[in-house]
Parts: sequence; structure tokens; C-alpha cells
Amino acid sequence: LAASFICAGFAIAIAAPFIDVRPHLYSLLNFSILLLLLYGRRAATWPLALLFVVWVNLHGGFFFGIMALGILLFPWRDINPATVKSAIGIGMVCVLACMMNPSGIKSFLYPLTYAFDSSSPFRSLGEWLSPFKPGGIQSPLFFWAIPAALLSALAYLIPQIRRSIAVPWEGLLLCGLTLAMALTSRRFIPLFGMSFALVLAPLLGLALRRLGEEKYSAGLALVALVFAMLRLQPYPLAAGPAYHYLTAEYSYPVDTLDFMRANNIEGNVYALYNWGGYIHWRTDGDLKVFIDGRADTIYGATTYLDYVDVLATRPGWLEKVKRSGAEYFLWPTRGYGGSNKAQQLLKSGGWNLIYQDSVSYLLATDAVINSRDFELGPATPYRELGVAQVALFKGDRALAIERAGKAHLEIPYHKAACNILYDAHTAEGDRRKAEEISHKCRAFFPSNQLRR
Repeated sequence: LAASFICAGFAIAIAAPFIDVRPHLYSLLNFSILLLLLYGRRAATWPLALLFVVWVNLHGGFFFGIMALGILLFPWRDINPATVKSAIGIGMVCVLACMMNPSGIKSFLYPLTYAFDSSSPFRSLGEWLSPFKPGGIQSPLFFWAIPAALLSALAYLIPQIRRSIAVPWEGLLLCGLTLAMALTSRRFIPLFGMSFALVLAPLLGLALRRLGEEKYSAGLALVALVFAMLRLQPYPLAAGPAYHYLTAEYSYPVDTLDFMRANNIEGNVYALYNWGGYIHWRTDGDLKVFIDGRADTIYGATTYLDYVDVLATRPGWLEKVKRSGAEYFLWPTRGYGGSNKAQQLLKSGGWNLIYQDSVSYLLATDAVINSRDFELGPATPYRELGVAQVALFKGDRALAIERAGKAHLEIPYHKAACNILYDAHTAEGDRRKAEEISHKCRAFFPSNQLRR
């Protein structure tokens, strides 16, 4: 048990950078359930079938689940016609269960097309690149785990070890499969971490038994638990700050969407890819985006490549925005060519700046403005942040401190409120106050996104 506990913790540590609030968590959960149902146990057909009905309707990672199912079902220790036939029968039931989804067989074809179409531009997204390429999320422990996994696999060649513990064939094959997947795309690193734990745990368990399990295992588990608690201690249990940073709430144009809703703004909006889902959620379809995070499940390669040209401000990007039929242009103030894009659009004619908050600006075409008057959205801390950020841009540090201070009182953990106050006080020469703000903010959530 101590070995299992420690290896599970190691798997979590390898996967930690990827444990963000995204649908792939469903696949990590369902892979865990699959292991619970099958690893070292006799297969039960209907619980497995139910698992795959749920899995296929939650995330495309079900396809990996089918591959893992084949490895886990195969009778490695008792190969005969009856056991092979039974494994094939259960596997077919699970495959048929995966057909119970709105897209039918297309759900199987999609991951295959994605895997083998090397020309797809979507495979250039940072999160899907090899971990050896720059960009995207990094897992430092992954590079240490690779040689550790190879050494663990080789350890099973030692006769003394094979006489003491059974070779975990399923674990070895899953570890090899997921390692190959992770080397191709970093998004599969969590699956590798989980599979590696299956290979490492028997070896660690053997070592603990040789040392005297009764004497050491509880102590080792306690040390691991204390270490985990110390690592988690700086982070909040309160939902507000945890949600704010784990979902990057601070990066969304909350106040601008408040403004758009208050003025019943509808139509086509060219917006940052990352904001597409948020816009759908806030407007219930009243605003239609050019592209969003569903990527190639909804949008073609041409649409994506056109968006990338706009994102990179490449020659011809203005024409592509115009051809898109956009009536509004919603873009970050900082990054992604923010202010430069705004200047070029305004200079090109036909565009007007109608709103700006702490993270974004909103432009509208002459055709939709039509001399109408706009009203402000509801008075919220987010509107105060917008005023504060614009004031800071203009050098009015006193107004920035006043308005950001109001927002900070209501949402003391908000990244923008913290950073505006830190920057404004620093610019005023009040380093003590800036550090005081930084200390209070980092007490809510010790994020590197906060000014130091």
C-alpha cells in the first residue's frame, strides 16, 4: 500500500502541469476507472461497457481507452482459445458501446485522422508538440521519468526480481504505449505518468518488503503525505482565488462583455481564439465568433490558418478580418499585437473604438454603429479595473490607484487589481506599499502571474 501511495503521488507530480480545468480530465478519470476495473481483476463486461458509453460522450480520449482496453483484456498469463475469445467478446461489446454517441462512427474516425494527418495545422498548437520542442506546457519530472521507466522495465529481466514478483505485462505495455504517445505530444504525459506507476509500484513494494514493510512503510507514507501538504499549504482552499487562477479568469474580457450585453450588441465578432467559449457562454449565441477552442472539430484548416495570420499580424491580415464578415473586433490590449492591431484597424477606416476594459478593447464597424449611443454596463469591480488600467496607460497613477483600490477591496485576489496597484505604487516611488500589496495578493494565491 505504501508503494502504491508513493507511486500514485509520483504520477500526479509528473502530470501536475497538465492538471488544468479542461475536458481531458475526463479521460484521466476514466483511465483510472478502467484500471480499477481491469488491472489484476477479472473483466466484468457491463461495467466496462457503461464506462465507455460515458467516456465517448465526454472526451475523445476514449480512443486511447480502447487501446488500453485491448492491453488489459488480453490473457497474458493464460493464453488459450477460450480466454482469447472471451477477451475479444468483451472488447467488441465496449467498442459497440462507444457507438452510442451523437456522431456514431465519426467519433472513431476523428482521432485517427488527427493522428495520421501530419499536414494538419492544428498539430502545430504548442500543447500538442513534442515535449522536446519549445513552447507549450512543460513537465520537468517527465524527463527524469523516462530513464527511470526504462531502468524499471529492465529490472524485470533480473531473475531474482522475477522470482519475487510477477512481471506486470499490462503495465509494461501501457507504459511503452503512453511513452511513445508522450514523446509525440506532451498532452499525453499524464497518461504516461499513470502507466509508469503500474511498472514502478511492484519494484518499490519489493524494496519496502525487503527493508521490513511493517517498520518503514507507514513512515514513508507519512513523509510523502507531509511533503504533499507542505507543497499545497501556500494554495487556497477558498473557491474564489482558486477558480480565478486555475481558469485564468483574469484574462477574460468580463467588463467588455458586460458592456456588450447592456447594449444588446449582437452579430459577428472577430475575437481571440481563447475567448471564443467565454463569448458563447456570456451571450448564448447572440455573438458569433470566427473561431474558438473547438478547433478542427468545428472549423477547417483554412479558417485556422487565416486566424493564425491575423494573430501574427502578417501581411494581408486586415483583408482577412474584413472578408470574415466581422462587425466587431474584440482583442487583448496587451500581447498578440494588441495596440498595433487597433491602430491599423482605425487607420484603415470604417472602424471605431467603442469600449476598453482592463484586458481588451472593442472596435465596431461604421455599419453597426449607425450613430447610436452606448451606455455603460453595470457598476462592477471589473469596470473599476477597466478605468484603472486606462488611467495607468495614460499616466494618471492617482486615478489608477483609486479605482483599482476599489476593485481590490471587493476582489482582493484579482490579478489585475493586484498588478495595477503594484505598478502604480512602484511608479509613484512607494516601493513599500507596492511590496505590501504584492505580499497580500500572493497570500491568496502564490502565482508567478503576480508582480514581485
